[in-house]
This record gives sequence, C-alpha cells and structure tokens, in this order.
Amino acid sequence: MFKINYLLPVLLFLSLFLVSCEEEEDPDPEPEQVSVNETSIIPTSTSGRPNNYLGCIEISSRITTIQVWDHGQIDGDIVSIIANGNTIVNQQVLDGPSNPITVDYDFGFNGFNYVTLFAHNLGDLPPNTCTISINGVEFILEANLDANGSVDVIVEGYGVDCSDAGTDGGGGGGDGSSTGDLLFWTDQDYGCGPISVSLSGVGNSTINGFYSNGTPNCNATGAGGNFSNLNAGTYSFTASCNGIDWDGSVTVEEGGCTTQQLTSNGGGGGGGSGNGDVKFWINQDFGCGPISVNVTGVGGSTITGFFGSAPACSNTGGGGNFNNLPEGNYSFTASCSSLSWNGTITITEDSCLQFQLN
Repeated sequence: MFKINYLLPVLLFLSLFLVSCEEEEDPDPEPEQVSVNETSIIPTSTSGRPNNYLGCIEISSRITTIQVWDHGQIDGDIVSIIANGNTIVNQQVLDGPSNPITVDYDFGFNGFNYVTLFAHNLGDLPPNTCTISINGVEFILEANLDANGSVDVIVEGYGVDCSDAGTDGGGGGGDGSSTGDLLFWTDQDYGCGPISVSLSGVGNSTINGFYSNGTPNCNATGAGGNFSNLNAGTYSFTASCNGIDWDGSVTVEEGGCTTQQLTSNGGGGGGGSGNGDVKFWINQDFGCGPISVNVTGVGGSTITGFFGSAPACSNTGGGGNFNNLPEGNYSFTASCSSLSWNGTITITEDSCLQFQLN
C-alpha cells in the first residue's frame, strides 16, 4: 500500500511534465503576415504586350468575388484576366451582365495589387472591352491586340490609397487640373526606325511602337511619345526618323489629353488634315438619364454610358462623339434631368480631345 501511495504522485508529476513538453514542442502557429505594397506593382508588360494604365480602385478586403462581363454590346470578345500575375479567367468568351464569369480570388497583398485585361480578339466592335466587378466595385477595362489594360487594386486600411498611384489613368477635360498630357503616336511601322520627338521648351521623347486599333489614350506609355503634366498652351514640335520629318504645333488643354498622330506623309503635324475629334465622357452613372451634348455650330450627341478611364475618340460606345471638326474653339452645353454643363473646347489638327463631364 505504501508503494502505491508513493508512486501515484510520481506518475502525476511525470504526466504533467510530458504534457508540458508536448506543448512546448507544438506551439500555436503564428498568424499569417501579409505584405503591404505601398506603390503600384503593375508590370510594364504581360505576355509580350505593354500594359496601359487605366486607373485605380479601392476595395475593403483581400478576399473577393470577381465578376466579368462584356461592356456594352455583346460582340464575341474573348479575354483572359490576370490578377497579380495569376490567370483567373483564361480565354473565355464574354456574355452580358446577366451571365457574368464569376471567380473567387484572394489578393496576395494589402495596399497595391493589380488586374490586367488581355484580349485574344477584338470582337465585332473593336476594341475589346469588359466590365469587372470586385466585391461590387465596378470598372471598365479596354485592350487590343497591341496592348493590355491594367488597373491598380488597393486593399484599404494600410496607409495607402489611390492618391498614391503613379497616375490617375488619364482623364479628360474639366477635372480642375491646371496641366494636361500629350501623346504623339503612329498607326503603323514606317520602317524608318525610332521616331525622335522634340517639344519646344519641354524636351524629347522617342516613339518606338505603334497603335493599329484607333487613337490611344495619353496613359498609353508602351510605345513612347508621351509628354505629361504640361502647362496648358500651344507648343511647337519637330519629329524625325530615318527619311521622314515632321513639324508643327499642338495645343494642350487644361486637364485634358491631346493626341497628335504622325502620318507617313511627314510634314507639318502629321499630314495636316486640318480636323480633329472630341469625345465627351463620364466616369459614373449620375442617375439623371441620358446626357444630351450640343456643340455650337456642329450639332448634338447623347451620352448613354460611362467609362472607368478616358476612352479614345474612336470608341463610339456610350455616345458623346464629334468627329472631323475643323480646328478652332467651340462652345458646348450638356444636360440631363438634374445636371447641366457648359464651357469651351479647342480642337487641334489630327488630335483627339477626351473631355470629361464631372
């Protein structure tokens, strides 16, 4: 009896010691440490095509449900969607908003992440466009067979937001900025090598690529020819490659994007058509119905849709287009059921003015 009484405390002590050792050998796992990106991580290119920056959105959680559908008319667009380098939609045909492609995705970072649209075709109505919804936050992406469309996706609450993005994805007139952007571009390879562009009083930029599917936005940096944050005003320019020269003048609008095409004819301002285009656009549904735009001496156009970033003048979706206007200043008015706008625009030769109504 004595031996049993003696052994019980010893066994109890040993059991407690073993439990303690097991707890020390198998501690609770540390919580996952998620990196915070304080700057954009959009790569310069994806699958051999430059990534055009189209804007920035903010979401409240890394864990998301992403839906994708054709923007505007369903025309057979085939797309891939890449998030942080991961292909989450692979070569799928887009349907309408009633039948979206739906995937669940956990963005890998707090702060900056990104989403890119890669176009496998242009559909029946170029370019390839889609609406994307991330946890209910909707935006529009556009791509063609020469360049992709990308946006910053920022997970909120970690000291960064869209004001920290490197660019706001272009824009149009009327946003209150005292400066504007300018893009020189070509629609084909002229076989004369890189085109050096010199803007008087500003500096130089080199065109090393071309856009074959309509006028690009000023946020398209993949082919060069960009001049950003210029004071509003008129600038003279020269451009040259091996065997072709251009010269002329171009007017930069406050808060706007001016695109100057250099054509194969060379000479003043890329061929000298004497005409330019303007696209009036909005970046959200104001809830007041269609917006009627009237340009004095020209006529009217109706805005019926919105864009996540400044659309090209060749993009007729959503309305608001006025094409082949002679150079000069025009006054305009615009209105819907509860809002109205008015002002002036300046059309320059062979350029696209993207004018945003705020």
